[in-house]
Amino acid sequence: MLQFYKPNPKNTGAACSFSYNKKDKAVWVNFVKQSSWNGDSKTGTFRGSGPDKKANSKFNMTEIAGLVHAIETSGEYSNYHGNRERNTKFTFCPYMQNEKQIGYSFKLAQSNSADGTNKSFLIGFKFEEGRLLKQFLLTVINNYSLESIEQSQYGNSNDYNKGSNNYNKNPDSVQKKVEKAASAADNNHSGNTDDIPW
Repeated sequence: MLQFYKPNPKNTGAACSFSYNKKDKAVWVNFVKQSSWNGDSKTGTFRGSGPDKKANSKFNMTEIAGLVHAIETSGEYSNYHGNRERNTKFTFCPYMQNEKQIGYSFKLAQSNSADGTNKSFLIGFKFEEGRLLKQFLLTVINNYSLESIEQSQYGNSNDYNKGSNNYNKNPDSVQKKVEKAASAADNNHSGNTDDIPW
């Protein structure tokens, strides 16, 4: 899991995490809005944020590649997820200040027709954070690609013993690992926020 925390004195910050779920073959993106700010210690917290301040969305491999491309080219990538109950729209693009790019901006808006709620989230990434996110997402794509190759060659990647070059015909000898999607758990973060653009 890759996590970013961006509290600010205005108490409008956000936390964002990216978690690869092997079973879903997707990355779960979780947002949590800032819940408080301590002026003395200059730290923000995300503990106690209610459901109206949390959101998650599942990104498929094509969307993950779109995020990588946006980082590499300083371009923009956006998409829309919709069903009967929930609609999600996101945009990843350069963050501009005085006509100069100073990082990246990630926006996500979500509406729920069942309860009538509308939520929006915004977080900024510095260039070095964008590079870290790119590497994480490239690793996800690489792992997915290797898994797909193994499945096409051996039928079931769980039957393939990565510790040797031989095909393991006994699937019970390979311990299966099930990864769960990251939850928007309460988080606490302290740090200097002077260089955060909002």
